[in-house]
Amino acid sequence: MAMRLLSWLAFGIACYLARSFYGVIMGTFIFSFVGNSVVALWERQSDSIRKFAISRFGIKLPHISRQMLSVLYIVVIINAIFFATFFTVPQIITSWRYLKQLLLSDNPYVELANSIHSILGPDVTMRIEVLLTSVYGEPSKAAIQSLKLAEGSAPILTLQLQQSLKGYVLALLPVFNKILRSSSTWLMQVLVSLFFSFICIFDKARIQRGVQRLGQEKSIVSFAYNEIAPRVCLFGRLIGKSLEAQLLIALWNTMLTTAGLLLLDLPGAPFFSILVFVCSFIPLAGVILSTLPMGMVALSESGELFEAATVHAIEAYFLNPQIYSSKLKLHPLLVLIALYVTEHVFGIGALFLAVPITVFVIKVLLGEDDSPEACSSPKPVEPSK
Repeated sequence: MAMRLLSWLAFGIACYLARSFYGVIMGTFIFSFVGNSVVALWERQSDSIRKFAISRFGIKLPHISRQMLSVLYIVVIINAIFFATFFTVPQIITSWRYLKQLLLSDNPYVELANSIHSILGPDVTMRIEVLLTSVYGEPSKAAIQSLKLAEGSAPILTLQLQQSLKGYVLALLPVFNKILRSSSTWLMQVLVSLFFSFICIFDKARIQRGVQRLGQEKSIVSFAYNEIAPRVCLFGRLIGKSLEAQLLIALWNTMLTTAGLLLLDLPGAPFFSILVFVCSFIPLAGVILSTLPMGMVALSESGELFEAATVHAIEAYFLNPQIYSSKLKLHPLLVLIALYVTEHVFGIGALFLAVPITVFVIKVLLGEDDSPEACSSPKPVEPSK
C-alpha cells in the first residue's frame, strides 16, 4: 500500500513540475491519437484495395508502409494549418474589430429590445421594464431622447438592456483580445506538438517497445509502471475517444454554421467559424459562448438573421448531448457539476477535460473498465535477437 501511494505521489509531482508543458503535451496527445486512428484506417483501406485488385484483376499493388501513411497524414495536417493561417487570420482580425465596435455600440441593444417588444407584446415588455427599473433605476429623459428611435420601439428597455448586458460584454472583450494576442504562441505550440506527434506516429512500434521495457522485472520502476500505466492508458483512451468524437462534431458544426453564415451574408463569418470550432470542444458552456456574439450581430443586421444563431444553438444542443450522454454515459447534472468545479479550480482552459476526467474518476471508483485488454498492464518485451 505504501509503495502504491508513493508511486502515485511521485507521478503527481512529475505532472505538477511539467505543468508549463501541458499545452505541448496535450497537443501531441491529440495529434498522435487522431493520427494513429487515421493511419490505421488508411492501412485497412490500403489492404482492402490490394486484396480487391489481386482477386478481381490479378494485379499486385505495392504495399504502402505505415511510415509512408504517417508522412501523408502530417503533410495533410500541415497544409490545413497553413491554409487556415494564411487565408483566415487576416479576415478573423478584421471581423473581430467589426464585432468589437458593434458590441460597444447601441445598435444591438436596440434590435434586441425591438425583438422582445414585437414578440412578447407591449404588456410583457412593460413588466420587464418595471422589473429592470427596480434593479437599475429609471433612465433619464436625455438618454432616451439621444437614442432617436422610431415609433413602436422600446427606448427604456433598450437602455436597460444596454446597462445590464454591456458590463458582461466589456468583461468578455479582454478575453477575446488575449486569445487573439496569444495566437502566435498557440501556433508555435501546435507546430511543436505536430513535430512530436509525427515522431510518435512514424515510429510507434519502437517507442511502444521502449516504454514497455519499464514494466519488466529488472526495471527499478517496474512496480510504479505496472501500477500507474493501466490507469493512465484507460484515462488516455477515454480522453482520446472523447476528443476524437468531439472533433468530428466540431468540424460538422463549423462547416454547417459557416455555410449558413455565408448563405445569409452575415458579417464576420471567419471569426464566428473559428469561434464555433473552438467552443465546440467545451460542453454546454461552449454553445452559449459561441452563440451570444453571433446573435448580437444577427440582431444588429436584421431581425430575420437571428435564425442563423437559432439554428446553430439547436444543432449544438442536439449534438453535444449525443456525445456526453450516449458516448460517455454521464448524467447532465454531473456534467454541470464537473464544469462548475473545473472552471473554479483550473479555469476556463480546462473545461473541455472536465467531463472525461469525471467519467474516469467514476470508472476507477466503481472498478469499471470498458477495454480491459487495451488498458491492461503491458507484458514484458523480450529483447530482439
